[in-house]
Amino acid sequence: MKKLKPSKNNNQFIRYSSLAFEMIAIMGLGVFAGIKLDEWLKMSFPVFTLVLMILSVIGAILYAIKNFIKKD
Repeated sequence: MKKLKPSKNNNQFIRYSSLAFEMIAIMGLGVFAGIKLDEWLKMSFPVFTLVLMILSVIGAILYAIKNFIKKD
């Protein structure tokens, strides 16, 4: 029986798919935390939501760049 070797394309697809989900999770947690902080402090303008949303997007991009640079 032949053993099937996973192709390089499949490995890259899995790697980048998981990276996308991780980036979505980082951004989602940032927005969720901002919303909860705004609710808790009863802010009339969603300051924390906006700030944490921008910071989480920047953090997700930096995380992705770090993973792109990382060698296997």
